[in-house]
This record gives sequence, C-alpha cells and structure tokens, in this order.
Amino acid sequence: MKNEFVIAITQLSAEKNLDSDTVFAAVEAAMASALKKDDLQYADIVVQIDRDTGDIQSWRRYEVMDDDDIEDDEIQVSPERAARMGHPGKQPGEDILEKLEATPNQGRIAAQTAKQVVLQRLREAERESVFEDFTGKEGELVSGTVLRVEGGRRQVILDLGRTEAVLPAAEQIRAEHYRVGQRLRVFVKEVYKASKGPQVVVSRANPALLKRLFELEIPEISRGVVEVMAIARDAGHRAKVAVVSRQHGIDPIGAVVGVRGARIQNIINELGGERIDIIRWDPVEEAFVANALSPAEVVSIRFDQDTNTAFIAVPDKQLSLAIGKEGQNARLAAQLTGRRIDIRPESALIQAGEDMYPPPEPNMEAIPLERPAATAAAAPALPDSVAPSQADYARPGLPGERTRPVPAAVPEQEEEEVRLTPEQEVLAEIVEAEEEVVAAVAPEPEPERPARPERTERPAAAGGIRFAEEIKEIQRLDEDEDDRGVRRDRRKKRPGAAAAPARARAPQRAPRRFDLDSLDEDEIEAALHGDDFLDDDDEDGYEDED
Repeated sequence: MKNEFVIAITQLSAEKNLDSDTVFAAVEAAMASALKKDDLQYADIVVQIDRDTGDIQSWRRYEVMDDDDIEDDEIQVSPERAARMGHPGKQPGEDILEKLEATPNQGRIAAQTAKQVVLQRLREAERESVFEDFTGKEGELVSGTVLRVEGGRRQVILDLGRTEAVLPAAEQIRAEHYRVGQRLRVFVKEVYKASKGPQVVVSRANPALLKRLFELEIPEISRGVVEVMAIARDAGHRAKVAVVSRQHGIDPIGAVVGVRGARIQNIINELGGERIDIIRWDPVEEAFVANALSPAEVVSIRFDQDTNTAFIAVPDKQLSLAIGKEGQNARLAAQLTGRRIDIRPESALIQAGEDMYPPPEPNMEAIPLERPAATAAAAPALPDSVAPSQADYARPGLPGERTRPVPAAVPEQEEEEVRLTPEQEVLAEIVEAEEEVVAAVAPEPEPERPARPERTERPAAAGGIRFAEEIKEIQRLDEDEDDRGVRRDRRKKRPGAAAAPARARAPQRAPRRFDLDSLDEDEIEAALHGDDFLDDDDEDGYEDED
C-alpha cells in the first residue's frame, strides 16, 4: 500500500503534467545531496525510493580499481579492501554498495527535499514550455499590458500572460508615451534562454511590425492577392510601403487604403499617427525609384551601376518636396529601393547641358506570380463535362477569383454549342424579356383597305424596327393617298358630281333612244362618230332622259 508521500508526489506530477518517474529521480538525487554531511561529505551516495511503499534506502557506492589507479579513497577501493569490506571476488571496474543506517531525520529530510525538487521541476517545466511556445511566435504580433516603465524609459516590461517581455529603448517609438496598464500590440523579435528563464524581446519600431499590421487589417494582403514588396520606416514619423497586385482587376493602393481611408487609418491610429505612403511597386527599376520619391515628380532618372546611384532630376519648385524634412523623403526612398539617390533640380541639368532621361510609364497592371512547371503539371485535370452553371467555376481559387481554362482549338465542323455562364444566361433572359416588351408595345400594321387595291403593300418591319428606305417609301405612298383624296374632294364639290355613281351603272341601263326628228344634222353626225351628247347641265357626257 502506498503511503502519503508517494501519493502526494504522484498527484502533483499529474496536475502539473510532469513525469512521476522523473520527479522521483530528482527527489532521490536531492536526498543524496542532503545526506552528504560530516564523514559522507565526499562520498558517492545512492538513494532509492520504493514506488509502492515509499520506503527510502540509501547506500554508499565504491568503484573497484587497481592500487596503482586509485586517486580518491572516498569513492575508489582496491580488490583487497573490497574483500575486507565483505565483498570478495570483485574485479576492477565493478561497483560495491555499502548500506547506510537509517536516521530519524531521514524522513524529514526526504519531505523537505521532495518539496524543493518538485517546485524546482515545476519552474523548469514551465520555463521550457514558455520558451517553446514563444520560440514559435518569433516574427508574429502579440498583445501585452505594460507592467512597469523603468526610469529614463530604458526598458518597458510587458505582461504577455504566461511570461514577461522586455521592450528595450532602441525598439520603442520615440513619440510614444507608455503608462502602466496600457495595452500594446508588439512584434516578437527574439526569444532566448537565460538564468532567470526564457527572455522575450519585443519591438514597436521594427518594419516587420508594419507588415504584420497590414496582413491583419487588409484581407487582400493576408490572402496573397496584394503583396508587400518592401518597407522603409522611420518609426513614429513616416513610412513607405511598396505593394503590388497579383490578380488582374485589383488596385493594390486602393485595396490598402480602403473606402475613405478606413483601412489605412486603423494602422495609423495603432502606430500613434505615423504617416504611411503607399507606393506602387514596378518591375522596371527606373519606374520604381521614381514612384518611391512620391509625392515629388521625377523628370529625369539615370542609373550608375558602378556606384549603385540613381541620379534624379525634379522640377525646381519640388526640390524641397523630394528631399523632405531633414532629408526624410529621400532617405526612406533610398532604403526602400536599396540605392543611393542623388537629387538635383531640373534647371541645373539644363544649364550644364546634360541629357534628360524621362522615367518610363508606370505599370498599372497586375503582376501575377509565375507558377513553376512542376506545379502546373501536378494540377488536377478538369472533368470532360462541366455543368453550365459551374462552367465559370471549374477550378477552385481564392474568394472572388475565377480561373478559366483556355479552350482548345476545335475545327469549325466539330464545334459544339457554346455553353453560357450563369451571368450570360441571366443577361440573355433580360434581353429576351426586353424584346417581348418592345414587340408588345410596337404599333400593329394597319389592315389592308379594300378601297385602295392599287396601293402597294408596305414592307413589314422585323421586330418593330424600320429602316430609312422603308420609311421613305411609306411617306411617298402617304403623299399619293393625300393627292388622290384632294382630287376626290374637288370632284364632289363640282356641280353634277352626284351623277358619278350613275355612270358606273351605265352598262346596266337600257339602250338610249333618240328622236331623229328633233335632231339636226350636226347632232346626228356627231352621234355616228361616237361623240357624247353633252347637256349644258350634265358634265358627265350623258343627256337626261325625258
């Protein structure tokens, strides 16, 4: 049956996530050191604790050696001396154990030693856990609370939860004022072991802090759609960040700035009002250096590869703007591009008669990453048939991205019906609905009038649309109809016009009779020649019957 001593060690080891065998071994080593007193000061003591009963046994260990090789009589003996001690037959290289008598103080010493060893093991295990935890966080952002600020701001101690971190003066922002209890977001710069445990060094002035803040606040950067290429920073005052788009249709500067500057303003507030210039990175080095001097305009740029210097000319009015306050703008541009920058006014080049080298046009397009051939070969093959609604999403990508496979060349006779994307299907439905509305609203063609058989039929307009030639033909026909209507109206107004219908019915009337006795010779002759007898009151050529 286990005693309380063994049970206590086992429970404590389980609560603190420690190995019980390791704790027992540490307690045994500590008790051996505690028993080295008086005559046993230089002896080699071995202590063993029974894991079941908790009994403690101790021995003094000797090493058997030849007489000529013995250096310390307290821990080394000869075979003859070992035989006199009751261990005959021992050969050099073997050990002998001499049992030590148990003392009343041995139990108390064991309890105190066990307590100290367990506490020490707990501290060491906790330090090791903290070291492993924060070693994996090097280069990341963590949040901490200010515990104390040492005099002269030599360093600031932060509480990170499981351990404390040091913010040295060199890693502080000069314009910031720290107070106890203030919450700070810091960059883990270094983690190392010391005698007091693991030491965590954090920074607020490191340029990598700005990059981590960009990744935290801007989703396009965290997804890789926009990439931060270079950072130059004067902590607390000004910084320049070069960005580039890796996807077509994404403006890197607009994505970083955000709507009305909301995204970049959060980062500026986190850094205490530090000014941040967003620069468009360009693969052409001349254009990139010209962009780095923003907001100044560059009229000429020339490189000297031997001295790694960029000779730049700016308008005379913008010379101070290009240099910046205390040379800050030019210094940050040099750090961003990795080149020395020599800035001169434009008039100086003109007076010296030197040639002008205008900078190239900046690249406004995205610069996708080049994928290696192995990656392209390892890409999964697309299925032979894709549903029309999924044709535009055949390959997975980032949210909002679409990767469309390039269709293979197909002979004209083998071309299949083109599949529409979901967007194209919706647009087609909208166009069809609009055509139906136009057809419903378009005026119906006029019915054919029986009174106008001679009129040519108007050409039908397809879909309610008429061309200019058709409109002119319709106008001409309308004019002819108007002219005929005018003549008809005039005929109705003339005297005797009412007899016109009788003329149309003339063939159905009986033959006309003439009284030869009442006619003279001229009338008879005219009748024989077919002339109509005109009456003064009848203009249609017929004489009223008596």
